[in-house]
Amino acid sequence: MKFKKIISFILILILLGLMSRGIDIYSAKYLDSRYPRENGIIKGTQEIYIEKGGDAVLLLHGLTANPYSMKEMADFFSEKGYTVYAPVIKGHGTSVFDLEKTNYLDWRKSAEDAYYKLAKNHKKIYIVGISLGGLLALDIAANYKVEAVIPINAPIELQSSSLLQIIPLVYLVSPYKIRGLFAMEELPIAVDLKLYDTLPLKSIAQIKSYIEFMKPQLKNINSPILLVQGAKDDTVKPESAFYISDNVNSTNKNLLLLKDSTHINIVKEDRELLKERGYEFIKEI
Repeated sequence: MKFKKIISFILILILLGLMSRGIDIYSAKYLDSRYPRENGIIKGTQEIYIEKGGDAVLLLHGLTANPYSMKEMADFFSEKGYTVYAPVIKGHGTSVFDLEKTNYLDWRKSAEDAYYKLAKNHKKIYIVGISLGGLLALDIAANYKVEAVIPINAPIELQSSSLLQIIPLVYLVSPYKIRGLFAMEELPIAVDLKLYDTLPLKSIAQIKSYIEFMKPQLKNINSPILLVQGAKDDTVKPESAFYISDNVNSTNKNLLLLKDSTHINIVKEDRELLKERGYEFIKEI
C-alpha cells in the first residue's frame, strides 16, 4: 500500500512537471509570435553601421538584445566623428528559438567577424559591450589588437550562481525564463529596447560556460580598460568588475560605477555619464 502511494506521488509530480513544461513552451511561442517581422527579422533590430572614416567603435549588445539597444551609443560616437558598428550577435533579432540553437562559440564568431570587418579599413578600434557584449569585448581584447575596451555589466559572478547548478533539473519543467514573470520592472525597458520576452535556459548555461572559458583569458588583456558596473545590477554581482580589474594585465585600468542602474536598465543620468566618461577615456588614449 505504501509502495502504491509512492508511485502515485511520483506520477503526479511527473504530470505536474509535464504540464509546467507545456505551459512554459506555449508561453514562449506566444510571446515570440507577437514581434512584428520583415523577412524573418524583428523590425528595428538590424545591424547599425555608420562610416565616418578614421577610428572606429565596435558596439556589442547583450543576451536577448540586438543592435537597437546600442543605438544611443552609436549615434553619440558617430556624432563625435567615429565610425560605429553594432552587429547582430547570432541568434538575436529574429526569434528566441534561434537563440536557443546557438552557443557561445557562435557568439564569439559574430564578434570576431565584426572586428575583422572594421579592421580592414580602420587601424584603431575601440570596443564597447554590455552584458554578454561586455564578455565578448573582453574576449576580443584578449586576442586582437584593440586600442581600448569598455565592458558594461560584464558577467563574471552572477547573482543566481546557486540556481545555475540545477539548470538541467529546472530545464525539465521550465526550459524558458519568461521576462516579467518574476521581475515586472524589467518589462518597460525590455519593450523599449526590443528585447526577447523569454530567455532560454540553454543560453544561460552557455553564459556560464563562456564565463569559465574567459576567466583564464583575462590575463591576456593589455589594452586600456574602463570597467562600467551598475550598482543595482540584479543579474551580475558588482564584484565582477573588481575581479576583471584584478585579473587583466592592463596598466590603464578605470572603474565607473553607475549608482542608479540595474543590469538592463541604465537610467538617463547614468547613460549621460557613461557617454561622457567613455568618450573622455577613448579620446585621452
